[in-house]
Amino acid sequence: MARKGLLSASMNRTLAGDGESSGEVRSSSPNVRRFRETFEDLRAQSIQEIDTDLIGDSRYRDRFDANAEIAGLVESIREAGQQIPVLLRRKPGTETEFEPVYGRRRIAACRILGIPVRALLGDLDDEQTVVAQGLENNERLDNSFIEKAVFVQQLRDGGMRPKVIDETLGIPAAEISRMSAVLRDTPDALIDAIGPAHGVGRRQWVAFADLAAKADAARIDRAVDAATGPDISADRFQAALAVFKNVEKPPPSPDPRPVADNRVTLTPRGSSLTVTVGTAEDRAFLDWLAANGEDLYLKWRAGDV
Repeated sequence: MARKGLLSASMNRTLAGDGESSGEVRSSSPNVRRFRETFEDLRAQSIQEIDTDLIGDSRYRDRFDANAEIAGLVESIREAGQQIPVLLRRKPGTETEFEPVYGRRRIAACRILGIPVRALLGDLDDEQTVVAQGLENNERLDNSFIEKAVFVQQLRDGGMRPKVIDETLGIPAAEISRMSAVLRDTPDALIDAIGPAHGVGRRQWVAFADLAAKADAARIDRAVDAATGPDISADRFQAALAVFKNVEKPPPSPDPRPVADNRVTLTPRGSSLTVTVGTAEDRAFLDWLAANGEDLYLKWRAGDV
C-alpha cells in the first residue's frame, strides 16, 4: 500500500488545500499548518497492530455511540480486513495505553471481531487531536448536527476558544453560538434519548430546542418516553417533537347558568364557582353570600338544605 494512502483521502485533500466543500477545515489555519508537519511524520510510520483492550475512550468524543449501526462495518472488516488505519495517541503518563484520535467505529468493529486494530500512533496535543478529528470528519456524511454541537461543547468546556474551534473545524462563532443555545435549551436526558438523529438539521434542532425551553418538566418527561420507542434515531426526534407540538387544549368553558329570572348567573369551573349579578341592587347579595357561606355549607353537609 502506498504511503499516501495510509490515511483518508479527505485528510490528504484538506491538507493540500484543494478541497472545494464549504464545510472543510481551512488549510490556511495555523492549527492545520502545525498539524501538517505531524501528519507528514505519521505518513512515514509503519502501521501497527494494537490490542483493542489497550484503547480507552477519547477525551473529545465526536460520536454518541460508536457501536450504533455498526453491523455493516463489522462484516466489511471480517471479509476484506481493515483497509484504513485509525489514529491513536498515547494516554498522558502511559506508554502502553491509548485513546482514539479518530476511527472509533473501526476500533469498535475490531473489538467485536476480537482482532487487533491497525493504527498509526501520534504524539498529539489537544489542539492537534481536534484538528485531526475535524479533518477526518468534515467530509464524512454521517456526522449529525447534534453530534457536532455536543463535540464543540466538549471543546469549549475543555477550555478551547471559539476562534480556535473556527480555525480548526471551520465552524464560525455564530454557528457555535447557535449550537450552544440548542444544547442549553434541550435537556441532556432528551438528547440522550434521541441520539444522533442523522438527517435532522440545524433549523429543526433550533425549533425543537425552542419548544423544549418552553415545556414544563412533565412534558419533557413525556417527550423522553416517546423518544425511547422508535429504533431509528431520526424517528425518535420526530416522536419527541410530536409531544411538544401536541399542546393539550384546555377544557371548554362551562356554560353559565342564569337563575332568579336572569338576575344571578352561576358559572361552575372545576372546583370553583363564579357568582355574577346583573344589577347594582343585587350586589348586596354577594356580600350576604360571602358572610353566610360557611353556614350554608354546614347546613348542606348536615342535609338541612
